[in-house]
Amino acid sequence: MSRAFEQPLYHGTIEAIQRIDVSRGRAHKDFGRGFYMSMTPKQAIGMMHKKLREAVRRSRNAERSEFVEHLYRVQLKPSFESELKVKVFDIADMEWLEFILMCRESELPHPHGFDIVIGPTADDDTLVSLQNYWKGVYGPIGSVAAKMALLSVLEPENLGIQCCLCSKESESSVMTFAPVNWKMYV
Repeated sequence: MSRAFEQPLYHGTIEAIQRIDVSRGRAHKDFGRGFYMSMTPKQAIGMMHKKLREAVRRSRNAERSEFVEHLYRVQLKPSFESELKVKVFDIADMEWLEFILMCRESELPHPHGFDIVIGPTADDDTLVSLQNYWKGVYGPIGSVAAKMALLSVLEPENLGIQCCLCSKESESSVMTFAPVNWKMYV
């Protein structure tokens, strides 16, 4: 899968970004704290719009026009795989699910030793399913049966692919980082 990362990656946000800083990411995400990118502009634009909706909802007095949506194109250096510790999940399987659960449950910002993690997205729309898992709705927490049930409701075949820069060292894997006009992709 990582050969596909020879193409540009995309990051959608409502913040103007001058440079990538993995420490600004939030913990309890799929692959831990980091800078997340998608393989397609469409997926990044979807995340950008979602961030806008969340910001407007949280800022009760704010108008949509007070926020600006930004799309960034990121190109990784071809050598990133040989220079850094990279974990690639080709499919959303049990190993991927257990990694996601570990990262989302951990109090550590980086609960694993990887610089870059690549794999299917379990975006915040899947949070309801994850919460049901943690409540024991699918069976005893940690059981294979509960995890299999969770995997089936996540519909992993419909998930996009994401790339997360997880360490300060991974910031050096970025060859180019530039804003692009997101409206040209709509």
